Amino acid sequence: MKKFLIKMVIVTLIAGVLTFLVFHKLGENMQTPAWPWLLLFFFGSNSFLYFLFTRYKSSKLSSFANFFMLATFLKLIVYLAVIVVYLLFNKEEAAPFLITFLLYYIIFTGIEVASVTGLQQKPSEKTK
Repeated sequence: MKKFLIKMVIVTLIAGVLTFLVFHKLGENMQTPAWPWLLLFFFGSNSFLYFLFTRYKSSKLSSFANFFMLATFLKLIVYLAVIVVYLLFNKEEAAPFLITFLLYYIIFTGIEVASVTGLQQKPSEKTK
């Protein structure tokens, strides 16, 4: 868990710096002021889910797979709700918000999936 959190902090900081630099170069109409909150949201949600996955990994592979699929489904529903609620109140910044959300989603989901698949590997497979 500690390695995962360190990796998440590093990726969050890198994503934050890159986002700041890119938004600094873009015009004001192509920015979303919600980007720092999105970073915190993705950091928190993925860290929480990884914590749950580490708790559930000791069960059978089929049970873990079912739990993973259910957790991913619920995560997508929560993400969709965040998008819808935000855009209901901030229609004018739909494009920048959605692009930022999508990029963060790809980054953090990639890290989550790579880390969770590492959890399920047997110790002999990790050394190969």
